[in-house]
Amino acid sequence: MERSYRDLLRHSGVYGLGHILARLASVLLLPVYTRFLTREDYGILAILDLTVALLAIVLASGTVRAVARYHFETESERERDALWWTGLALLVVTGVVLLAPAVVFRERLGAWTLGADEVRGGFLYLLALGTLALTTVEQLFQSHLRVYRQSSLFVALSLGRLALNIAANLWLLIVRDLGVAAILWGNLITAAVSVAALFAVFARRRGAPRLRGGRVGQLFSYGTPLIVASLLAAAMHQLDRYLLRLLLDLGEVGIYQVAYMLGQGINTLFLQPFSQIWYVVMYEIGDRPTARRVAVRVFRHFFALLAVTMLGVSLAAEPLLGLLVAPEFRAAAGVVPVVCLAYVFFSLNSHFNVPVLVAKRTSLMIPPHAIGVAVNLAANLLLIPRLGIYGAAWASVITFGAFSLSGLAIYRRVERVDYPLTSSAAALVGMTLSFLAWQRIASWPERPLLTALVAAAIWSAWAALLLWPLWRGLRNGSLLAELRPRPGR
Repeated sequence: MERSYRDLLRHSGVYGLGHILARLASVLLLPVYTRFLTREDYGILAILDLTVALLAIVLASGTVRAVARYHFETESERERDALWWTGLALLVVTGVVLLAPAVVFRERLGAWTLGADEVRGGFLYLLALGTLALTTVEQLFQSHLRVYRQSSLFVALSLGRLALNIAANLWLLIVRDLGVAAILWGNLITAAVSVAALFAVFARRRGAPRLRGGRVGQLFSYGTPLIVASLLAAAMHQLDRYLLRLLLDLGEVGIYQVAYMLGQGINTLFLQPFSQIWYVVMYEIGDRPTARRVAVRVFRHFFALLAVTMLGVSLAAEPLLGLLVAPEFRAAAGVVPVVCLAYVFFSLNSHFNVPVLVAKRTSLMIPPHAIGVAVNLAANLLLIPRLGIYGAAWASVITFGAFSLSGLAIYRRVERVDYPLTSSAAALVGMTLSFLAWQRIASWPERPLLTALVAAAIWSAWAALLLWPLWRGLRNGSLLAELRPRPGR
């Protein structure tokens, strides 16, 4: 177990480096993007991202995770070769079947989602769908690297992809002045180069293509519930964009998207690199008697790091966006803290759902997602007309809370893991109250120094309280010693 925990920390750190740099780059580029893109452009990108994300889930999410799961149940490398090539073939066939109609009806799709006034809708969707076709295959190749713990190679390729993406986007946006199409062209070019590089690595390890028709049924059986759950998850995350588009306008969607980019982006810095390796480690240790103990410790330290970071982002949201975005986007600052709170709730699910993934009872993931979508729809319809983009943000808090807690109740039927929920809830309530008290001080514009000092004091106090156990355990080595298997276990 010590090795698994140490591997989790090491590989999460390496994956995290790539994602931190990618997210940092997107934040640092906000002054450029918000200068050359309007609020309406950001709204268009948000709607395109949502529509393409829904298609991406149907294409890739179930198959990619199913192949990774069955990889660990296949002992022969020859059979593993066949498993991965079969998964790739399944992705390609599914992509052709599902994307062809979307390409044919792209003009109608553009008019329906972006509005009849957006004459570029069909062309923009053509670019986005081309990128989707490539990134679908890219996900399988990236999963292949993670399964073999090739985190250094993964990050090297990711950083090369990031550099190319930034260069292409900036050249097309600034030099060629293509507007929103610049981002889509840049994404398409980058995806094509990335897939070529990843395929070379994949083919070198897997050798000549070989297929196993019998594997298709296994992949569908495991992956189909994940597809349904992921579709519901996407609706739960981004249904508010469609509703804002219908109830308000694309400009408001653009402001909301900037706030979401910051809050969700910070959460992704933690959750994505962590989950990429955690969803591999948990399969390896799932049948060990120490697995629950590992899960509790991972949860405690992950929650502390995420909560403290989200508090810091919330306290610094206004000056941060003041530096990063054009004036017309700065109204997003008030929404950021609410989005941060929402994603603290959402991140809990990556811990709660471990038992059903290990036990291959993925169909149990559908009810919590369905509950989340229902709550999201009701909360947005109730709150957006009254509170605008703030209503959408608070609807996310309510939605993610209902999603994670209902999931916990359902997943415990498979296996009960006693996470430190009471202490975590108390910390979250205390941090929220501290932030609300600070906001009263922040409303005094004539005292900026006092506002900054109080914010620093609040953040430092919570950081010391929540992170001290992790720091102490890492510094004196007791954390890993505590995680060593007990004698006779």
